[in-house]
Amino acid sequence: MARRYAKSPVANPDAYQVKLDKTAEYLRPTDRVLEFGCGTGTTALIHAPRVAQIEGIDFSKEMIAIAREKLWDNNAPNASFEVARFEDWPVPVAGQGYDAILGMSILHLVEDAEFVLEKARRSLKPGGLLITSTVCLGDRLGLERLFVPPLSAIGILPKLRWFKSAELLTLMQTHGFEIEHKWVPDGTPTLFAIARRVD
Repeated sequence: MARRYAKSPVANPDAYQVKLDKTAEYLRPTDRVLEFGCGTGTTALIHAPRVAQIEGIDFSKEMIAIAREKLWDNNAPNASFEVARFEDWPVPVAGQGYDAILGMSILHLVEDAEFVLEKARRSLKPGGLLITSTVCLGDRLGLERLFVPPLSAIGILPKLRWFKSAELLTLMQTHGFEIEHKWVPDGTPTLFAIARRVD
């Protein structure tokens, strides 16, 4: 599936570009960045020229294999890709946290979003940024409510958390983040949010 995914076009290229541009506004040349659930590495490699270092992690070996292939095709010596779940990724020691953590299209797929948000806060420097894009199916009342749960139950689709966007924003605030930017592209249930760690 990873190879087919790598060849498929971005579902909403205009929205994707808006997210890239807004993220770029917050990144600095001195930043150390982590993207968890990085997939085939496209987003990380786009942002690599803007930062000092960017690490991408994903639990899929094949996704990371493709990301490393892309790394050879892109002159990005400051980028690296590893097979790992964010839940198992080491928290940086004091003073060496990340300036920004990206979690794009992943929070609705993790087993324990609360744990992930808390770990993200601990992995960031004070004032660091958590930048996410999350499918919030709880905001929709369409056919998804009929067919997604049974397909998830039998393993055809991954298990999804049915976030509402307001619920997710509140959850971020509860776990020590201040929302600096939020956007829902027209016609989608996806929440793009930039949140800053507060201490």
